[in-house]
This record gives sequence, C-alpha cells and structure tokens, in this order.
Amino acid sequence: MKHFCCNQKTPFIFKLYKYFIIVLTVLLLLSYLLQNSSAYYRKSLTMPFSLHLNKQNIYMIKGEETHLFVFGLNKRVSFYSTNFRVAGVNFNGRVFAYQTGKAFIIAKVDGKELKCRVHVIDINKETIELKVGNTYRLSISGAMSFKSWKSENNYVATVNMFGKVKAKHTGKTVIIAKVKGRSLKCTVYVK
Repeated sequence: MKHFCCNQKTPFIFKLYKYFIIVLTVLLLLSYLLQNSSAYYRKSLTMPFSLHLNKQNIYMIKGEETHLFVFGLNKRVSFYSTNFRVAGVNFNGRVFAYQTGKAFIIAKVDGKELKCRVHVIDINKETIELKVGNTYRLSISGAMSFKSWKSENNYVATVNMFGKVKAKHTGKTVIIAKVKGRSLKCTVYVK
C-alpha cells in the first residue's frame, strides 16, 4: 500500500502556471508604472548620451517661463510651438506659458525633431470672499491629472478633494492645489 507524502514533486504544468502568473503580475505592474510616468508620452526612451531635450513633459503655471535645451550637441537648434496661444518659445529655447491648455515645443536639429509636451495650468480664482456657511468651487484648468487640495487654516475654511471650499469662521486662509508638483494658491477671506 502506497502512502502519499508531502515531499512529492509538483507536476511541471503547475510550475509553468505559477511562473505565468508571476510574469503576468510583473508586466501589469510595469505597465501601470509606465502609464503614470512621463515616459508614457515619449515615442522612445532616451539613452544617457543620445540627442535629447532636458525636459520631455513639463507643467507650467500661466505667466511662467522655463528654458529648454538639447543635450549632447553644440549645434544650432531651431524651436517652435505647435500651439503658440498656449505656449510660445523663442530662438534660445525659452518657453513662455500664455494661457491654459497643451502644446508641444519642437526642437529641430540635424534633421531630427525632439518634442516636449507643455501643460499650462491655472486656478479659476486667486482670491475669493465668502460669508460664514457659504461654499465656492475652485477648479484647475489645463490639467487632467490628479489634484490635491489643502487649506492652511481649517478653522477658517475647509476644502474637499474636489476643490469645494466651505467657509467656517471669520478670518483669512490660503487654499493650495498641487498638480504634478506645482502649487496654485487661492486666498480666501471669510466675513
């Protein structure tokens, strides 16, 4: 009479199934991480010493400036914007945020086009006055990504995750919205 022991080898098909589940989980995790990174918007990944822009995806607040330049070369580069109403660029690569929206800044060099996606964001109000008990909804235009909201003084006014401000007591506070590391502020006066 044979007794089955717990030390028996598992069949090959179960091992294969186990490895398949592990590989599938890793691939799903990597695809999720890739979609939440700026690499998702690139056509190809950049190698350390290859020809590329210093930024591929930037968030700017309306009225700001930043500078783009090409790594790995010492030649003339020509810049242009795909939507000059949203973001403009001069011949030196200085980018200006004019109004909310999206645009690409293209750098042409040696027959190649290097792209940088620009998101120009803005808050709908920089100052608001409320009476105790009233509410007001703040919003960020130009960004589809997740925004976090915070009140510097919850005693005066609170804000929820959708940007709805509720006046609690008389005073002054600042509501801060964060989008991709950028901060937008609205001063709230409660009477």
